[in-house]
Amino acid sequence: MAQKAPWLYQQVASALLESAASGVYQPGDRLPSVRRLCEQYEISLATAVQAYAWLQSQGHVEARPKRGYFLTVGESGPGEPATSRPAEQATPVNVAQLAMSLVHEARQSGLVKLGAAVPDASMQPLGPLSRALAGVSRRHYRAPSSYEDASGNALLRKQIARDMRELGCPCRPEDIIVTNGCLEALGLALASTTSRGDSVAIESPTYFGILQAIESLGLRAVEIPTHPRDGIDIDALAQALVRQPIRACVLQPTFHNPLGATIAEENRQHLAHVLSAAEVALIEDDVYGPLSYSRRRPRPVKVWDEQGGIIYCSSFSKTVAPGLRIGWMLPGRWFETVRYRKFLDNISTAIHPQLALAELLARGSLERNHRRVATRYQQRMAQLREWIARYFPAGTRATNPDGGFVLWVELPGNVDSLALYQQAMQQGIAITPGILFSAQAQYTHHIRLSCGAVEGETARRAISQLGRMATEMCDIPAHKKNRHSR
Repeated sequence: MAQKAPWLYQQVASALLESAASGVYQPGDRLPSVRRLCEQYEISLATAVQAYAWLQSQGHVEARPKRGYFLTVGESGPGEPATSRPAEQATPVNVAQLAMSLVHEARQSGLVKLGAAVPDASMQPLGPLSRALAGVSRRHYRAPSSYEDASGNALLRKQIARDMRELGCPCRPEDIIVTNGCLEALGLALASTTSRGDSVAIESPTYFGILQAIESLGLRAVEIPTHPRDGIDIDALAQALVRQPIRACVLQPTFHNPLGATIAEENRQHLAHVLSAAEVALIEDDVYGPLSYSRRRPRPVKVWDEQGGIIYCSSFSKTVAPGLRIGWMLPGRWFETVRYRKFLDNISTAIHPQLALAELLARGSLERNHRRVATRYQQRMAQLREWIARYFPAGTRATNPDGGFVLWVELPGNVDSLALYQQAMQQGIAITPGILFSAQAQYTHHIRLSCGAVEGETARRAISQLGRMATEMCDIPAHKKNRHSR
Protein backbone atom coordinates (compact mmCIF):
# COMPACT_ATOMS: atom_id res chain seq x y z
CA MET A 1 0.00 0.00 0.00
CA ALA A 2 2.93 2.34 0.65
CA GLN A 3 3.61 2.56 -3.08
CA LYS A 4 0.00 2.98 -4.23
CA ALA A 5 -0.55 6.69 -3.40
CA PRO A 6 2.55 7.99 -5.25
CA TRP A 7 1.66 5.92 -8.29
CA LEU A 8 -1.92 7.21 -8.21
CA TYR A 9 -1.09 10.93 -7.88
CA GLN A 10 1.49 10.64 -10.65
CA GLN A 11 -1.10 8.96 -12.88
CA VAL A 12 -3.52 11.83 -12.25
CA ALA A 13 -0.77 14.39 -12.90
CA SER A 14 0.18 12.62 -16.13
CA ALA A 15 -3.46 12.62 -17.24
CA LEU A 16 -3.61 16.39 -16.77
CA LEU A 17 -0.40 16.83 -18.77
CA GLU A 18 -1.79 14.65 -21.55
CA SER A 19 -4.89 16.86 -21.64
CA ALA A 20 -2.63 19.88 -21.97
CA ALA A 21 -0.63 18.24 -24.76
CA SER A 22 -3.83 17.46 -26.67
CA GLY A 23 -5.00 21.06 -26.42
CA VAL A 24 -7.71 20.66 -23.76
CA TYR A 25 -5.77 23.13 -21.61
CA GLN A 26 -3.58 25.95 -22.88
CA PRO A 27 -0.71 27.66 -21.01
CA GLY A 28 -2.30 30.05 -18.52
CA ASP A 29 -5.62 28.16 -18.34
CA ARG A 30 -7.24 27.44 -14.98
CA LEU A 31 -7.17 23.71 -14.16
CA PRO A 32 -9.94 21.82 -12.32
CA SER A 33 -10.28 22.64 -8.63
CA VAL A 34 -9.05 20.09 -6.10
CA ARG A 35 -12.64 19.07 -5.36
CA ARG A 36 -13.45 18.74 -9.06
CA LEU A 37 -10.30 16.66 -9.57
CA CYS A 38 -11.47 14.32 -6.80
CA GLU A 39 -14.81 13.83 -8.55
CA GLN A 40 -13.30 13.49 -12.02
CA TYR A 41 -10.76 10.80 -11.11
CA GLU A 42 -12.52 9.34 -8.05
CA ILE A 43 -9.55 10.03 -5.80
CA SER A 44 -9.13 11.32 -2.28
CA LEU A 45 -8.57 14.97 -1.42
CA ALA A 46 -5.03 14.16 -0.28
CA THR A 47 -4.19 12.48 -3.61
CA ALA A 48 -5.53 15.45 -5.59
CA VAL A 49 -3.46 17.87 -3.51
CA GLN A 50 -0.43 15.62 -3.96
CA ALA A 51 -0.93 15.56 -7.75
CA TYR A 52 -0.95 19.35 -7.94
CA ALA A 53 2.02 19.59 -5.58
CA TRP A 54 4.01 17.29 -7.88
CA LEU A 55 3.00 19.31 -10.96
CA GLN A 56 4.12 22.47 -9.17
CA SER A 57 7.46 20.92 -8.26
CA GLN A 58 8.02 20.08 -11.93
CA GLY A 59 7.15 23.61 -13.05
CA HIS A 60 3.99 22.58 -14.92
CA VAL A 61 1.45 24.24 -12.65
CA GLU A 62 1.27 27.42 -10.61
CA ALA A 63 -1.01 27.94 -7.59
CA ARG A 64 -2.52 31.41 -7.39
CA PRO A 65 -3.99 32.49 -4.03
CA LYS A 66 -7.81 32.42 -4.00
CA ARG A 67 -7.88 31.56 -7.72
CA GLY A 68 -6.75 27.95 -8.03
CA TYR A 69 -4.22 26.10 -10.17
CA PHE A 70 -3.05 27.27 -13.61
CA LEU A 71 -1.11 25.52 -16.36
CA THR A 72 2.30 27.12 -16.94
CA VAL A 73 3.88 24.74 -19.46
CA GLY A 74 2.62 23.71 -22.87
CA GLU A 75 4.15 21.80 -25.73
CA SER A 76 4.33 24.95 -27.86
CA GLY A 77 6.22 27.18 -25.46
CA PRO A 78 8.14 27.60 -22.23
CA GLY A 79 6.56 27.89 -18.81
CA GLU A 80 5.80 31.29 -17.34
CA PRO A 81 7.91 32.98 -14.65
CA ALA A 82 6.59 33.11 -11.11
CA THR A 83 5.14 36.22 -9.48
CA SER A 84 7.90 38.68 -8.64
CA ARG A 85 8.77 39.17 -4.96
CA PRO A 86 10.59 42.50 -4.55
CA ALA A 87 11.38 43.90 -1.14
CA GLU A 88 8.73 46.38 -0.01
CA GLN A 89 10.92 49.42 0.47
CA ALA A 90 11.19 52.94 -0.92
CA THR A 91 14.28 52.80 -3.14
CA PRO A 92 16.15 55.66 -4.83
CA VAL A 93 16.31 55.00 -8.58
CA ASN A 94 19.62 54.94 -10.43
CA VAL A 95 19.07 53.54 -13.92
CA ALA A 96 19.40 56.62 -16.14
CA GLN A 97 23.07 56.29 -17.06
CA LEU A 98 22.89 52.57 -17.86
CA ALA A 99 19.59 52.98 -19.72
CA MET A 100 20.87 55.78 -21.94
CA SER A 101 24.09 53.88 -22.63
CA LEU A 102 22.25 50.73 -23.70
CA VAL A 103 19.66 52.66 -25.74
CA HIS A 104 22.47 54.49 -27.55
CA GLU A 105 24.33 51.25 -28.29
CA ALA A 106 21.16 49.58 -29.56
CA ARG A 107 20.71 52.32 -32.18
CA GLN A 108 23.73 51.10 -34.15
CA SER A 109 22.92 50.17 -37.72
CA GLY A 110 23.09 46.54 -38.76
CA LEU A 111 21.86 45.12 -35.45
CA VAL A 112 19.14 42.50 -35.15
CA LYS A 113 16.99 44.40 -32.67
CA LEU A 114 15.40 41.70 -30.56
CA GLY A 115 15.02 43.93 -27.51
CA ALA A 116 13.58 47.10 -29.01
CA ALA A 117 9.99 47.95 -28.02
CA VAL A 118 9.31 49.60 -31.37
CA PRO A 119 6.81 48.59 -34.06
CA ASP A 120 7.97 47.18 -37.38
CA ALA A 121 7.90 49.79 -40.15
CA SER A 122 5.82 47.34 -42.19
CA MET A 123 3.18 47.49 -39.45
CA GLN A 124 2.99 51.27 -39.45
CA PRO A 125 0.46 52.99 -41.77
CA LEU A 126 3.23 55.08 -43.30
CA GLY A 127 1.54 55.52 -46.68
CA PRO A 128 -1.73 56.98 -45.34
CA LEU A 129 0.23 58.96 -42.76
CA SER A 130 2.54 60.45 -45.40
CA ARG A 131 -0.42 61.47 -47.54
CA ALA A 132 -2.22 62.98 -44.55
CA LEU A 133 0.89 64.96 -43.56
CA ALA A 134 1.31 66.24 -47.12
CA GLY A 135 -2.34 67.22 -47.27
CA VAL A 136 -2.41 69.15 -43.99
CA SER A 137 0.88 70.84 -44.88
CA ARG A 138 -0.75 72.20 -48.05
CA ARG A 139 -4.08 73.12 -46.52
CA HIS A 140 -2.72 74.47 -43.23
CA TYR A 141 0.61 75.86 -44.39
CA ARG A 142 0.22 78.88 -42.11
CA ALA A 143 -0.43 76.78 -38.99
CA PRO A 144 3.24 76.63 -37.83
CA SER A 145 3.43 80.43 -37.86
CA SER A 146 1.91 80.53 -34.36
CA TYR A 147 1.81 78.37 -31.23
CA GLU A 148 -0.88 75.74 -30.79
CA ASP A 149 -2.84 75.76 -27.54
CA ALA A 150 -0.97 74.03 -24.68
CA SER A 151 -3.78 71.47 -24.47
CA GLY A 152 -3.27 70.45 -28.09
CA ASN A 153 -5.16 70.74 -31.35
CA ALA A 154 -8.94 70.80 -30.92
CA LEU A 155 -9.60 68.48 -33.90
CA LEU A 156 -7.28 65.79 -32.56
CA ARG A 157 -8.69 66.06 -29.04
CA LYS A 158 -12.19 65.65 -30.46
CA GLN A 159 -11.24 62.38 -32.19
CA ILE A 160 -9.42 61.04 -29.12
CA ALA A 161 -12.43 61.86 -26.93
CA ARG A 162 -14.70 59.95 -29.31
CA ASP A 163 -12.46 56.88 -29.16
CA MET A 164 -12.23 57.03 -25.36
CA ARG A 165 -16.02 57.20 -25.06
CA GLU A 166 -16.27 54.08 -27.22
CA LEU A 167 -14.06 52.35 -24.63
CA GLY A 168 -16.56 53.30 -21.94
CA CYS A 169 -14.60 56.25 -20.58
CA PRO A 170 -16.66 59.46 -20.23
CA CYS A 171 -14.47 62.07 -21.87
CA ARG A 172 -14.75 65.51 -23.49
CA PRO A 173 -12.19 67.12 -25.82
CA GLU A 174 -11.49 69.76 -23.18
CA ASP A 175 -10.45 67.00 -20.72
CA ILE A 176 -7.47 66.01 -22.92
CA ILE A 177 -3.92 67.34 -23.14
CA VAL A 178 -1.78 66.35 -26.15
CA THR A 179 1.87 65.61 -25.33
CA ASN A 180 5.17 64.77 -27.01
CA GLY A 181 4.73 61.02 -26.62
CA CYS A 182 3.53 59.01 -23.64
CA LEU A 183 6.74 59.48 -21.67
CA GLU A 184 6.15 63.23 -21.46
CA ALA A 185 2.62 62.48 -20.25
CA LEU A 186 3.97 60.17 -17.54
CA GLY A 187 6.54 62.77 -16.48
CA LEU A 188 3.90 65.51 -16.31
CA ALA A 189 1.62 63.24 -14.30
CA LEU A 190 4.35 62.38 -11.79
CA ALA A 191 5.50 65.99 -11.47
CA SER A 192 1.91 67.12 -10.83
CA THR A 193 1.08 64.54 -8.15
CA THR A 194 4.34 64.28 -6.17
CA SER A 195 7.17 66.28 -4.64
CA ARG A 196 10.88 65.46 -4.49
CA GLY A 197 11.53 62.66 -2.01
CA ASP A 198 8.02 61.16 -2.28
CA SER A 199 7.42 57.45 -2.84
CA VAL A 200 5.74 56.03 -5.95
CA ALA A 201 4.35 52.49 -6.23
CA ILE A 202 5.23 50.59 -9.41
CA GLU A 203 4.96 47.10 -10.80
CA SER A 204 8.02 44.88 -10.57
CA PRO A 205 9.48 44.64 -13.14
CA THR A 206 8.43 47.85 -14.90
CA TYR A 207 9.29 49.81 -18.04
CA PHE A 208 12.63 51.55 -17.51
CA GLY A 209 11.24 54.81 -18.93
CA ILE A 210 8.99 55.00 -15.87
CA LEU A 211 12.02 54.45 -13.64
CA GLN A 212 13.90 57.20 -15.48
CA ALA A 213 11.01 59.61 -14.96
CA ILE A 214 10.93 58.75 -11.25
CA GLU A 215 14.69 59.24 -11.00
CA SER A 216 14.64 62.58 -12.82
CA LEU A 217 12.13 63.97 -10.31
CA GLY A 218 14.05 62.80 -7.24
CA LEU A 219 11.35 60.31 -6.22
CA ARG A 220 11.62 56.85 -4.66
CA ALA A 221 10.18 53.65 -6.09
CA VAL A 222 8.23 51.07 -4.09
CA GLU A 223 8.15 47.87 -6.15
CA ILE A 224 5.03 45.72 -5.80
CA PRO A 225 4.81 41.96 -6.56
CA THR A 226 3.46 41.41 -10.06
CA HIS A 227 2.20 38.27 -11.77
CA PRO A 228 3.44 37.68 -15.34
CA ARG A 229 -0.09 37.20 -16.69
CA ASP A 230 -2.48 38.81 -14.17
CA GLY A 231 -0.48 41.95 -13.38
CA ILE A 232 0.07 43.71 -10.08
CA ASP A 233 -0.86 41.95 -6.83
CA ILE A 234 -3.63 44.27 -5.65
CA ASP A 235 -3.62 42.86 -2.11
CA ALA A 236 0.13 43.50 -1.83
CA LEU A 237 -0.42 47.02 -3.19
CA ALA A 238 -3.14 47.68 -0.60
CA GLN A 239 -0.81 46.56 2.19
CA ALA A 240 1.99 48.76 0.88
CA LEU A 241 -0.37 51.75 0.82
CA VAL A 242 -0.94 51.24 4.55
CA ARG A 243 2.72 50.75 5.45
CA GLN A 244 4.38 53.25 3.09
CA PRO A 245 3.71 56.99 2.51
CA ILE A 246 2.98 56.44 -1.19
CA ARG A 247 1.82 59.50 -3.14
CA ALA A 248 1.20 58.02 -6.59
CA CYS A 249 1.06 54.68 -8.36
CA VAL A 250 2.24 54.19 -11.97
CA LEU A 251 0.83 51.07 -13.62
CA GLN A 252 0.51 49.45 -17.04
CA PRO A 253 -2.67 47.39 -16.56
CA THR A 254 -2.93 46.35 -20.23
CA PHE A 255 -0.19 44.39 -22.08
CA HIS A 256 2.46 45.48 -19.60
CA ASN A 257 6.01 46.26 -20.71
CA PRO A 258 8.04 44.04 -20.23
CA LEU A 259 5.74 41.28 -18.92
CA GLY A 260 2.81 41.52 -21.31
CA ALA A 261 0.52 41.05 -18.28
CA THR A 262 -3.08 42.28 -18.24
CA ILE A 263 -5.20 42.92 -15.16
CA ALA A 264 -8.55 41.13 -15.49
CA GLU A 265 -11.50 43.48 -15.92
CA GLU A 266 -13.17 42.21 -12.75
CA ASN A 267 -10.10 43.37 -10.80
CA ARG A 268 -9.82 46.82 -12.37
CA GLN A 269 -12.71 48.33 -10.46
CA HIS A 270 -11.24 46.92 -7.25
CA LEU A 271 -7.86 48.47 -8.09
CA ALA A 272 -9.48 51.86 -8.70
CA HIS A 273 -11.34 51.61 -5.38
CA VAL A 274 -8.22 50.65 -3.40
CA LEU A 275 -6.26 53.64 -4.68
CA SER A 276 -9.19 56.05 -4.36
CA ALA A 277 -9.80 54.99 -0.76
CA ALA A 278 -6.11 55.60 0.02
CA GLU A 279 -6.24 58.98 -1.78
CA VAL A 280 -3.35 57.93 -4.01
CA ALA A 281 -3.21 59.01 -7.65
CA LEU A 282 -3.17 56.26 -10.26
CA ILE A 283 -1.14 57.07 -13.37
CA GLU A 284 -2.30 54.59 -16.03
CA ASP A 285 0.05 53.91 -18.96
CA ASP A 286 -1.94 52.37 -21.84
CA VAL A 287 0.24 52.60 -24.96
CA TYR A 288 -0.29 48.95 -26.01
CA GLY A 289 -4.07 48.83 -25.46
CA PRO A 290 -5.09 48.84 -29.16
CA LEU A 291 -2.82 45.85 -29.90
CA SER A 292 -5.09 43.22 -28.34
CA TYR A 293 -4.89 39.72 -29.82
CA SER A 294 -8.63 39.31 -29.26
CA ARG A 295 -11.34 41.41 -30.89
CA ARG A 296 -12.19 43.05 -27.57
CA ARG A 297 -9.73 45.58 -26.19
CA PRO A 298 -9.56 45.68 -22.36
CA ARG A 299 -11.24 48.77 -20.93
CA PRO A 300 -8.92 51.21 -19.14
CA VAL A 301 -9.01 51.46 -15.36
CA LYS A 302 -9.92 55.11 -16.03
CA VAL A 303 -13.45 53.84 -16.80
CA TRP A 304 -13.95 53.39 -13.04
CA ASP A 305 -12.57 56.80 -12.08
CA GLU A 306 -15.33 58.49 -10.06
CA GLN A 307 -13.37 61.37 -8.51
CA GLY A 308 -10.80 62.33 -11.14
CA GLY A 309 -8.02 60.51 -9.29
CA ILE A 310 -6.75 58.53 -12.31
CA ILE A 311 -4.44 60.14 -14.86
CA TYR A 312 -4.67 58.23 -18.13
CA CYS A 313 -1.66 58.35 -20.50
CA SER A 314 -1.26 56.94 -24.00
CA SER A 315 0.28 57.65 -27.40
CA PHE A 316 0.39 56.72 -31.08
CA SER A 317 4.01 55.52 -30.87
CA LYS A 318 3.26 51.77 -30.78
CA THR A 319 0.33 51.83 -33.18
CA VAL A 320 1.01 54.52 -35.81
CA ALA A 321 4.61 55.81 -35.86
CA PRO A 322 7.03 56.45 -32.98
CA GLY A 323 8.73 59.33 -34.80
CA LEU A 324 5.56 61.44 -34.65
CA ARG A 325 6.03 61.84 -30.89
CA ILE A 326 2.32 62.37 -30.27
CA GLY A 327 0.80 61.22 -27.01
CA TRP A 328 -2.06 62.39 -24.85
CA MET A 329 -3.38 62.30 -21.32
CA LEU A 330 -6.54 62.72 -19.28
CA PRO A 331 -5.19 64.47 -16.16
CA GLY A 332 -8.43 64.33 -14.17
CA ARG A 333 -8.42 66.74 -11.24
CA TRP A 334 -4.82 67.73 -12.00
CA PHE A 335 -5.76 69.19 -15.39
CA GLU A 336 -4.78 72.81 -14.72
CA THR A 337 -1.51 71.84 -13.01
CA VAL A 338 -0.54 69.53 -15.88
CA ARG A 339 -1.50 72.09 -18.51
CA TYR A 340 0.63 74.76 -16.86
CA ARG A 341 3.62 72.40 -16.56
CA LYS A 342 3.21 71.43 -20.22
CA PHE A 343 3.25 75.11 -21.18
CA LEU A 344 6.42 75.73 -19.13
CA ASP A 345 8.19 72.69 -20.60
CA ASN A 346 7.59 73.31 -24.31
CA ILE A 347 4.51 75.54 -24.76
CA SER A 348 2.77 73.08 -27.09
CA THR A 349 3.12 70.04 -29.36
CA ALA A 350 3.88 70.36 -33.11
CA ILE A 351 0.73 71.15 -35.08
CA HIS A 352 1.02 69.28 -38.41
CA PRO A 353 1.40 65.77 -36.90
CA GLN A 354 -1.66 66.47 -34.75
CA LEU A 355 -3.74 67.51 -37.75
CA ALA A 356 -2.63 64.47 -39.76
CA LEU A 357 -3.56 62.09 -36.93
CA ALA A 358 -6.92 63.80 -36.48
CA GLU A 359 -7.61 63.16 -40.17
CA LEU A 360 -6.64 59.48 -39.97
CA LEU A 361 -8.72 58.96 -36.82
CA ALA A 362 -11.75 60.59 -38.43
CA ARG A 363 -11.52 58.17 -41.38
CA GLY A 364 -11.43 55.11 -39.11
CA SER A 365 -8.41 53.72 -40.96
CA LEU A 366 -6.25 53.44 -37.84
CA GLU A 367 -8.62 51.08 -36.07
CA ARG A 368 -8.62 48.73 -39.07
CA ASN A 369 -4.82 48.82 -39.10
CA HIS A 370 -4.71 48.02 -35.37
CA ARG A 371 -6.69 44.82 -35.91
CA ARG A 372 -4.49 43.76 -38.82
CA VAL A 373 -1.18 44.31 -37.08
CA ALA A 374 -2.35 42.81 -33.77
CA THR A 375 -3.03 39.54 -35.60
CA ARG A 376 0.45 39.60 -37.10
CA TYR A 377 2.06 40.35 -33.74
CA GLN A 378 0.15 37.44 -32.22
CA GLN A 379 1.59 35.11 -34.86
CA ARG A 380 5.09 36.48 -34.31
CA MET A 381 4.75 36.12 -30.54
CA ALA A 382 3.71 32.47 -30.82
CA GLN A 383 6.69 31.82 -33.09
CA LEU A 384 9.06 33.63 -30.73
CA ARG A 385 7.90 31.56 -27.75
CA GLU A 386 8.32 28.38 -29.76
CA TRP A 387 11.89 29.33 -30.66
CA ILE A 388 12.66 30.15 -27.02
CA ALA A 389 11.44 26.68 -26.04
CA ARG A 390 13.51 25.12 -28.81
CA TYR A 391 16.81 26.96 -28.48
CA PHE A 392 17.14 28.34 -24.95
CA PRO A 393 18.57 26.46 -21.94
CA ALA A 394 16.44 24.04 -19.94
CA GLY A 395 14.68 25.88 -17.15
CA THR A 396 14.06 29.01 -19.24
CA ARG A 397 10.67 30.60 -18.68
CA ALA A 398 8.84 33.25 -20.71
CA THR A 399 5.63 35.20 -20.41
CA ASN A 400 2.66 34.62 -22.71
CA PRO A 401 1.09 38.01 -23.56
CA ASP A 402 -2.42 38.56 -24.90
CA GLY A 403 -1.39 41.70 -26.78
CA GLY A 404 1.50 43.99 -27.68
CA PHE A 405 4.87 42.77 -28.91
CA VAL A 406 7.19 42.38 -25.91
CA LEU A 407 7.74 39.47 -23.54
CA TRP A 408 9.84 38.72 -20.48
CA VAL A 409 12.30 35.84 -20.38
CA GLU A 410 13.63 34.31 -17.17
CA LEU A 411 16.88 32.44 -17.78
CA PRO A 412 18.51 29.95 -15.40
CA GLY A 413 19.96 31.70 -12.36
CA ASN A 414 23.59 31.33 -13.41
CA VAL A 415 23.09 33.36 -16.61
CA ASP A 416 24.14 37.00 -16.20
CA SER A 417 21.82 38.86 -18.57
CA LEU A 418 24.04 41.96 -18.72
CA ALA A 419 26.98 39.76 -19.77
CA LEU A 420 24.67 38.04 -22.25
CA TYR A 421 23.69 41.45 -23.64
CA GLN A 422 27.35 42.40 -24.12
CA GLN A 423 28.19 39.09 -25.79
CA ALA A 424 25.12 39.30 -28.03
CA MET A 425 26.03 42.84 -29.11
CA GLN A 426 29.38 41.52 -30.32
CA GLN A 427 27.42 39.14 -32.55
CA GLY A 428 25.17 41.93 -33.85
CA ILE A 429 22.15 41.08 -31.70
CA ALA A 430 20.52 43.63 -29.38
CA ILE A 431 18.47 42.55 -26.35
CA THR A 432 17.43 44.41 -23.20
CA PRO A 433 18.90 43.10 -19.90
CA GLY A 434 16.52 42.71 -16.98
CA ILE A 435 18.44 44.88 -14.53
CA LEU A 436 17.03 47.96 -16.32
CA PHE A 437 13.51 47.13 -15.18
CA SER A 438 14.01 47.40 -11.42
CA ALA A 439 15.08 50.08 -8.96
CA GLN A 440 16.41 47.30 -6.70
CA ALA A 441 18.88 45.95 -9.28
CA GLN A 442 16.86 42.74 -9.58
CA TYR A 443 16.30 40.51 -12.63
CA THR A 444 19.97 39.91 -13.34
CA HIS A 445 19.09 36.69 -15.21
CA HIS A 446 16.13 38.11 -17.13
CA ILE A 447 15.85 39.77 -20.55
CA ARG A 448 13.15 41.55 -22.50
CA LEU A 449 12.61 40.38 -26.07
CA SER A 450 10.42 41.92 -28.75
CA CYS A 451 8.79 40.64 -31.92
CA GLY A 452 8.04 44.20 -32.99
CA ALA A 453 11.00 45.02 -35.20
CA VAL A 454 12.23 41.68 -36.58
CA GLU A 455 10.68 38.43 -37.83
CA GLY A 456 11.23 35.38 -40.01
CA GLU A 457 14.54 33.66 -40.59
CA THR A 458 16.50 36.67 -39.34
CA ALA A 459 14.75 36.44 -35.99
CA ARG A 460 15.08 32.65 -35.82
CA ARG A 461 18.83 32.72 -36.42
CA ALA A 462 19.30 35.45 -33.83
CA ILE A 463 17.23 33.57 -31.23
CA SER A 464 19.20 30.41 -31.99
CA GLN A 465 22.50 32.26 -31.45
CA LEU A 466 21.21 33.87 -28.29
CA GLY A 467 20.05 30.52 -26.94
CA ARG A 468 23.43 28.98 -27.69
CA MET A 469 25.23 31.78 -25.83
CA ALA A 470 22.91 31.46 -22.83
CA THR A 471 23.33 27.68 -22.79
CA GLU A 472 27.12 28.01 -22.82
CA MET A 473 26.91 30.44 -19.91
CA CYS A 474 24.95 28.10 -17.69
CA ASP A 475 26.29 24.81 -19.02
CA ILE A 476 22.77 23.34 -19.10
CA PRO A 477 21.69 21.46 -22.22
CA ALA A 478 18.99 23.09 -24.34
CA HIS A 479 15.46 21.63 -24.41
CA LYS A 480 15.89 18.48 -26.43
CA LYS A 481 12.23 17.56 -26.51
CA ASN A 482 11.21 20.90 -27.97
CA ARG A 483 14.25 21.18 -30.25
CA HIS A 484 12.98 18.37 -32.48
CA SER A 485 9.25 18.61 -31.87
CA ARG A 486 8.47 20.85 -34.86
